Amino acid sequence: MGWILTASGAVAATPAIVAAFAPRCEQSPQQRLERSDVIDVATGAQLRLTKRSNGALQTSLVWTDLEVRKVVQSNGDFSLRLAGRHDLVVMTRMAERLRVTRNGQTAVLLLSQSDEDGLDQVQQVLAGSRAMRAFRSLRRRLTPDSLASAPGVSIDLIDGLLGVIHGDPSVYDRRDPAASGRFSRVSFRLGGSCYAEFESEVVAAWDDFAQCVDDVKWFPGLQELCAMTWLLRVESSWFRFIGCSSIPLKETEA
Repeated sequence: MGWILTASGAVAATPAIVAAFAPRCEQSPQQRLERSDVIDVATGAQLRLTKRSNGALQTSLVWTDLEVRKVVQSNGDFSLRLAGRHDLVVMTRMAERLRVTRNGQTAVLLLSQSDEDGLDQVQQVLAGSRAMRAFRSLRRRLTPDSLASAPGVSIDLIDGLLGVIHGDPSVYDRRDPAASGRFSRVSFRLGGSCYAEFESEVVAAWDDFAQCVDDVKWFPGLQELCAMTWLLRVESSWFRFIGCSSIPLKETEA
C-alpha cells in the first residue's frame, strides 16, 4: 500500500517544469488523495473518478487504445472492464464470487475459501491477454503522484488483484505501508478526520494480512485468500473515505 503516502520521485527537468509541479509535490497525503482527475506526467494517461446516480463509484483510465473502467458498489461488489489491443477482459465480483470472462471463456473464483481449481481456471482464461499485459505494463510506469490520487488508488488495487491471481509476490512487497518510511505503524486519528480513519484502516488491514500469511504459510493456496481479503478490505475503506471526504465528483450515467 505504499501508493498512499508516496511522494513524487526526483526527475531531471527544466526549472520551469519543476516550478510548475512543485506545489503538487508539497501537498499533504490527504490533498493528493483527494484529486479526482489526473493526467499522468510520465505517460499522459488520464485517470478519473466519478460517481453514478445509484451511489456507485466509477474509476476510468484511458491511454492510447487501452481503456479501463471499474465500478464499485457500496457493498464491495465491483465490475471491471479492461479493453485494448483487440482484447477484452471483464471481471465481476458479487459477494464471495469473482467471475472472469475473456474471448467467450468464463471462470469463477471463490473468494471465501482456498479455491485452487478456480484459480487455475481463471489463470487459463487470462493467459495471453494483451489488454491485461498492457495495463500492468502501464501501471509500472505511472508516477507515484498519480497513484496517490483517488482514482490512482483504485487503479493500483486492480493491479494488486491481477498480481494476486497470477501469484506475483512483488504485489505485496511494494504495498507494505512501512516500505516508504512515511507510513507509521502507529496511526493517530487526528480528530477523527476521514483521511486519518482511512490511514488507520489501511495499516490495520496490512497487519492482519501479514499475520494471516504467517498463520497459513504451510498451506498452499491460502496465501491468496489472505491477499484477497486484504484487497477487498482496503477497497471498502477507500470507498468509505471517498464518501466521507469532500471530494467534488462529477456524475456519470449508470
